Amino acid sequence: MYDVSSMSKPTAAHPPDFAAALAEAAHLVHRGRRFLCAAHAPVDGDALGAMLVTAHGLTALGKEVVLLSPEPIPARLGFLPGADRVLRRLPRGSRFDATLVHDTGARHLLGERFPEREISGPLIVLDHHAVSSEFGDIGVRDASAASTGVLSWRLLGELGLREQDMSPALATALLTSLVEDTGWFRYSSTNPEALRLAAACVAAGASPWGLALELEESSSPASLRLLRLVLGTLELHCDERLALLTLTDDMMREAGATPDDVPKLVNYARSLRGVEVGALLTHGDREMYVSLRGKGRVDVARIAARFGGGGHHSAAGCTIAATDEQSRAAARTALVQAVAAALAGELQ
Repeated sequence: MYDVSSMSKPTAAHPPDFAAALAEAAHLVHRGRRFLCAAHAPVDGDALGAMLVTAHGLTALGKEVVLLSPEPIPARLGFLPGADRVLRRLPRGSRFDATLVHDTGARHLLGERFPEREISGPLIVLDHHAVSSEFGDIGVRDASAASTGVLSWRLLGELGLREQDMSPALATALLTSLVEDTGWFRYSSTNPEALRLAAACVAAGASPWGLALELEESSSPASLRLLRLVLGTLELHCDERLALLTLTDDMMREAGATPDDVPKLVNYARSLRGVEVGALLTHGDREMYVSLRGKGRVDVARIAARFGGGGHHSAAGCTIAATDEQSRAAARTALVQAVAAALAGELQ
């Protein structure tokens, strides 16, 4: 968590030899039998999708796989084949030849109950965050990958799986990973590899409309009530190039909303004409979570990294210590100043 009295600089994660890391990870997996799949908590569409791509693929290769997430799977992702296999806690006596960690830029994002090394075995980190901390034994990191699910598929390819080997379940998980992190192929992260893999997923049995129904066309009435409340908090800063929205516990209660109703709210801030950065400020009892979205000109991951967070060029987040209105105001001011510096090209 970030305290506005301190500053930290981002560290870019660009492996010197991705191919060597991928080959090393594949060698470790090839030699092992039993594996744990994990990701940041709570999971999102890319994290869970990537976990399931790995799990379905390793199972097809004759490996035993256990999936772990310390927090509940979001209801909107519960339709994914294999999501019902994800455990909150490991059975006593569990041991693994290695653990594959997905879409996680820092170890603390795995949660306090993440198993010790004697249980997890070596950590293979599959991640595409542009800004991250180095952890794990093997880092399969590539910020140019459209999603972490892409890295899962590259690993499976190194192990011998081909597109014609994709099961409908694996294809659905991979397509979910892709559409969630590319905004249905609208964001700048969309590249030829992503589109080729999407075509392969559809050929293998994944349904784009089926995914759209589950991910985009199944909103709850509470989510619309919450949207009405949040839109009323709109603030514009930096010559109307920064849009802020605020979410409080009182709004959640009034709307009868759940955490599943929150993730898309920040996109409304970014969607305004002329806005370069949109932010959703979620107030907690002792902290304020900041979700950032950009249109491409500004690297919001660098802004988040100033406050101890991270993410991608156009989607990032951080947590700032804030226990009362005075500290929240100070945090808000620090954020606006950081965005102003980024817009001016002065953020270091």
